[in-house]
Amino acid sequence: MKTRDIIALLALPIVASLTACQSDEETEARPAKEILIVEGGDIVLRANEESKNVTVNADCAWTVDLDAGDFGTKLSVQPLKGNGNGTLVITSDQNATMSDRTATITLTSDGGLKQKITITQTSSDPGMTVTKSAYHFDAIPTASQLLTVTSNTSWTIQMPSGVDWLHLSKTSGSAGSEAIDITVDEIQTDADRSATFTIQYGSNSTEIEVSQTGKTNIELSVSPGELPYFLSTGGTQMIQITSNAAWRAFVPSSASSWLHVEPTEGVGNGEVKVTVGENTNSRLERLSLVIIIAGSQSPKQGDVLIQQYAAEEPNQGQQPEEGDNPDPNLAPKRTSLYK
Repeated sequence: MKTRDIIALLALPIVASLTACQSDEETEARPAKEILIVEGGDIVLRANEESKNVTVNADCAWTVDLDAGDFGTKLSVQPLKGNGNGTLVITSDQNATMSDRTATITLTSDGGLKQKITITQTSSDPGMTVTKSAYHFDAIPTASQLLTVTSNTSWTIQMPSGVDWLHLSKTSGSAGSEAIDITVDEIQTDADRSATFTIQYGSNSTEIEVSQTGKTNIELSVSPGELPYFLSTGGTQMIQITSNAAWRAFVPSSASSWLHVEPTEGVGNGEVKVTVGENTNSRLERLSLVIIIAGSQSPKQGDVLIQQYAAEEPNQGQQPEEGDNPDPNLAPKRTSLYK
């Protein structure tokens, strides 16, 4: 083989390389090889990252094809075409979900060279925001108050034990924004009250405090102030209570063995049944009080006198009927206030 033939054969690959960048319609020679590189390769966004710039190294014109995948309309890439070196701007909203989301972009040169890049945005840790962490109500509430919970995961509310005056329109929800109406009952005492409920999401929690101002105008009246005499055999009579608040009824410990009241507490207007046991002492009448109290900061008190005849002695005249005013000549002489 002649020397010039050998030189011609060696030159063939070089010619092929020079034409690799051309399109099918082009015939002129181009650089030996296209360059189309996205620096760093696959792209990773953090959950709270909304923008990232990516450098493209190229010596040819190129276009971008976007497959948004899990991002849907939340992802954009600009520009969608370029020539030579450039910068891609990747934008998205924050990932508030509990899962990673992915998309792909494919860069294609005019000569057909392609590079496929995966975009991944990591999942968010459980997170939550609330409109307020504390709510306050007057003694007589006029309206509900709104708590808005925004979370990237499902949640549940744990109510405090024994709190029956606080009410929520819902106690569980899913990812997104949820509105909860908070209502409270009218308070029936002059003491302020508060309670805290817990919103649990994932392994985290948020506490919401609800407080209420006590009444400032406690009212209480009881009647009669003195019940008619009880017979020595005992019996029951009623006390009428007029109040705008919660009240308690009790008797002194010295009379607890023979004098009883029911109920021992109530709210608003009501009545209390007074029960007196038999008095077997023929020499002593029994006397005591039923005490009614409303409020605790500035309590109002009403007392009702309770009186009972002594037991009838042999050959003694008949006792008056229960409720009659006693004849001082028939009633045994009172020698002690309590027994």
